[in-house]
Parts: sequence; C-alpha cells; structure tokens
Amino acid sequence: MNKIVISVNDFQRRAAILEDEKVVEIFNERNDESNIIKNIYKGKVANVLPGMESAFVDIGLEKNSFLYVDDLREFEEKYLNGIVNSNKPIEDLLTVGDQVVVQVLSVPRGNKGARVTTNFTIPGKYLVLMPNNDHLAISKKIKDESERKRLEEIFKEIKPAKMGVIIRTAAQGKSIHHFEREMVYLVKRWEEIEKRIKKAKTGELLYNDNDIVTTILRDVLNNTIDELIVDNEKVYLDIIDYINTFSENNISTRIKLYTKNKDIFQEYGVDAEIERALQKEVWLDCGGYLVIEKTEALVSIDVNTGKNTGSYNLERTVLNTNLEAAREIPRQLRLRNLSGIIIIDFIDMKLQEDKDLVIQQLDAELQRDRIKNNIVHFTDLGLIEMTRKRVGRTLSYFYEKECPICNGKGKVKSNEAIVLDILRDIKQVATEKDVNKIYIQTKKEIIKEIKNS
Repeated sequence: MNKIVISVNDFQRRAAILEDEKVVEIFNERNDESNIIKNIYKGKVANVLPGMESAFVDIGLEKNSFLYVDDLREFEEKYLNGIVNSNKPIEDLLTVGDQVVVQVLSVPRGNKGARVTTNFTIPGKYLVLMPNNDHLAISKKIKDESERKRLEEIFKEIKPAKMGVIIRTAAQGKSIHHFEREMVYLVKRWEEIEKRIKKAKTGELLYNDNDIVTTILRDVLNNTIDELIVDNEKVYLDIIDYINTFSENNISTRIKLYTKNKDIFQEYGVDAEIERALQKEVWLDCGGYLVIEKTEALVSIDVNTGKNTGSYNLERTVLNTNLEAAREIPRQLRLRNLSGIIIIDFIDMKLQEDKDLVIQQLDAELQRDRIKNNIVHFTDLGLIEMTRKRVGRTLSYFYEKECPICNGKGKVKSNEAIVLDILRDIKQVATEKDVNKIYIQTKKEIIKEIKNS
C-alpha cells in the first residue's frame, strides 16, 4: 500500500511518501533558504564577471546569486529595456545596479550562492508554463507516439501566444478540459507576477512555489497513492478543496484526518526511518550492508557482504547481495535526497551476465524516482557511475549540523596528538623567565600519557 503522510505544526511542515509500507521520500518546509527553488525575485546586479561570463545578483539572500550569461541572453529583449537578442558578452548586457527579475534554479551550497535564470517556469500538475519562451515540449517519459501526437495537437490549440509549455508526464491520457482549466490558472498567476515587478523592491519575493502541501498534491498525488493522511484539520479541508477544484473525478486516494494523540510521524514509522537514514551504514535483509558517504565532489556507496555468508557458492552470495543493494540504493538516494555524481562500488563480480542483472535491477528501481537520474556505466575499476539531478537540500541538512569539535571531519585528535601539543606548549612557556610553575588541566587519561612520556 502506498501512502502520503503529512505533519503540520507551528515550527514546520513535513511530508513522507511510503511505498509498500517503506518510507522512500521526505519533504521539509521551513522559512529559510532551503526552500527557495523556483522562487522568483526582483534582483539587482551586484557584480559583473566577464572572465566567468556571469554576474552576481542581489536577491536579498545571505549570498548573492549567480546568473550565467546563457541563462540571460535568450530573454534580454523583454527584460532588459529592449536590447536585441544576441551573442553579446555579459558585460555588454548588464552593469552594476541594473534591476533584473530572476528565478532560482538551485539553492546555495557551501560558499556558493543560489544559481538563477531568467527562463521562468510556473509549474502545474499537467503542464509547466514558460511565460517568456514560445517552445512546446513533451515529457520524455511519455513513450507512446500516438499519445505524444495527441497532446501536441491539443496544446497547439490552447497554448497562449508568445508563451511556451512543457507537457508533464501526468498529462498522459487526460482530456483538454484538464489542460484548459490549468492553463487559465497558470497564466493568471504569471500576470499577477508581472503586475508586481515594477513596484517591487530589490530582494522582494514575487512568486513562491514551495508550499509543501501544494507540491505534494501537484507533483506526487495520483491514483497509485492509496491513502493521504494529515494531522491538521485546516490543511485537511484545504486538500479536499484543492482536489475538488483541480483533480479528476475518478481519483481513488482516500483522504484521512489523523486525530490520535501520538505524533503522526511516529505512528507511521517515519521518525525511526529518518534516524536510520542519517547513519552511514544501511543493513540489508540478506545480512550485507551499504556504507554511504557524501563528499563535496560526489556520493560514494560501498556494498559489503557483511554477515551474508551464503548457502551456495561465492558467486551466488555476491550476486544476491549486489541485487539487494541495487534495490535498496535508489530508495536511499530518494530518502536522503542525495544527488550529483554518485559512485557505487558493488562487490566484484566475475561474470558479465551477473553485472548485467545488477544494472537491470538498479535501473528498474531508479525508474520509480521522480528526480531525473542516469546510469553512466561500469568503469574499468568495476565501479558504477551515475548521476541524479540536484533538487533541494539533503535530508541531513534539516536534521544535523556540523560538529563544533571536529568541524565536520567526524574525528577528533588522538590522545597522543594532544600530548604532543601540550608538551610543545610547555616547552615554549618554560623559556619565559617569570614562570615558576606550570599547571595542566586536562583529562585523566591525558595526564597519564604525559607522565608516561
């Protein structure tokens, strides 16, 4: 059974997707920079960098956002005082102090600010409106050519002039009635944004796309979801209203108001799954385990046989462990929202047919992921290379912070290293003429090490 569980309180809103009773995705909504993707701001150019073909734009966040020239040129005629579209360098298009409306593509990471664009998109359930682009595109997940042709013909009729549309996967099999209603709604939203642009101040938010309940209803809810459970009566009534307004009449999902005293995330095992997802090690049912570690450059996943000694031969044991890992890894990527370059070190397999089975299993499970991903290949070293699109923050961002002692390294100084530091400081202080005694205050085990040194 597939479920959506939504928790609402004064501190934050959270949601979880459960597939076959297993938690596969977590959504968190807070009033900070973690939830600004797709937001549209009125910004001001803070700096122009010809050597990087980009500009820094102040949109009111802690760090200035990054606007690449290719995310700007296509739309300069409409938004930069009538400059004709061209291949002019960034310094000929923008100067410090220019006002420009931008939409966030990616959240700030480390020392980097958010990446922004002037290629605006306003998403709906069945389509994405592109207000300053006349392009018509269809989701690649819609494979049937006759269906693609049908959708193309429909949208050629209803697409607004000088506006573009991306037809989403959810549009498959739907009638023109669904699309017309949503088109009117999205165009109206864009017109409201345009009205606010002239009066808005630098850093002002013009459009917010990050209400977690709306995102769930628009992007996740469909007839594969058996139940949606929410613990807030007002939100429950809002969900009913949304479904009555925008969803088709044959929706089979049961909408329930949760009224028990026990926390809803505890009731459905979500909190326990979050705790496990914050650990490096993930144990598999077969006795094997994964080690998942995120670095600045990539995510590494190591597969180990662990307690799985098998009951047949070594090759069968390795294959079974790798196949179970191939089923679990995509779930962990979704649950932890890990993205970018991902390297998987499966246990070495001798037979090519075994490698093919593992790849097929991994690919099949990745098809369930809403986020775009791509398996590259097995490398010469026997590693799987894959990528997953960056969307939002990792799970750990919302539940962990850097250790003030080890500064995120995960390790602290050994006793021997501390003793060396103390002995060095003693030697330096002892050279001063006015020092008669030196007192050391530290742990007993360190004092013992000093006495033995």
